[in-house]
Amino acid sequence: MDKVISFIQPSRNNLKYLKWSYNSIRKNLGSHHEICWADDFSDDGTWEWMQEIAEKDKNVRIHRNEGPTRLGHTILYDTLVDIATSDIVMIYHADMYACPNMDTEVLKHLKRGKVVSATRIEPPLHPDGPEKILMDYGIEPEEFKEEELLNWIEIEGSSVAENTTTEGIFAPWAIYKDDFLAIGGHDPLYAPQSKEDSDIFNRFVLAGYETVQTWDGFVYHMTCRGSRFKDGAMRNPAGQV
Repeated sequence: MDKVISFIQPSRNNLKYLKWSYNSIRKNLGSHHEICWADDFSDDGTWEWMQEIAEKDKNVRIHRNEGPTRLGHTILYDTLVDIATSDIVMIYHADMYACPNMDTEVLKHLKRGKVVSATRIEPPLHPDGPEKILMDYGIEPEEFKEEELLNWIEIEGSSVAENTTTEGIFAPWAIYKDDFLAIGGHDPLYAPQSKEDSDIFNRFVLAGYETVQTWDGFVYHMTCRGSRFKDGAMRNPAGQV
């Protein structure tokens, strides 16, 4: 593959999810993509782990907010885009599992002036929507049903949608770095984290960028572990979230 993605992943006290996400990128997408991490003043060992991985993995770049307060995703997304060395960046949550071929499916649609999203598969922690697939393969890394997910993708994933792409933009999304910088990145008005995605999506549209979602490239998203939930979403006795 000629094109390389810089995965942009801020994290605050999400160590077990970040480990799970990192392992999926390297296992399913290979070692050539760059991963850019920012530790937002965590106290769970995140920074120490990032340093350890960066010593072993030449395609990992790391940054730390030294505190004493959090900066939030809005600021750290852009900090990481600045240090990314690839022409292509992907805004990627710390609680996302990269399914096989997600990168190739996104990249085959990407060009300048265009933003391309992968399709999220999520457990039913939030209501269903037309942009995602609700399927429960676990809500914590220790209970993740990886083999079941990969079997579903191999057997049924290609028949999920009648069309391979639809119009729309949702995380994770990829864009050429110079297109991202051309609109000024995220607005710090929304720091530390509140509606920064809606704002930048609106500005992409106003700038005339095409927004495309591929239904052949998937991530499994444990949902809000980067912000709202953290070991806190529990199932009821009937097994529902």
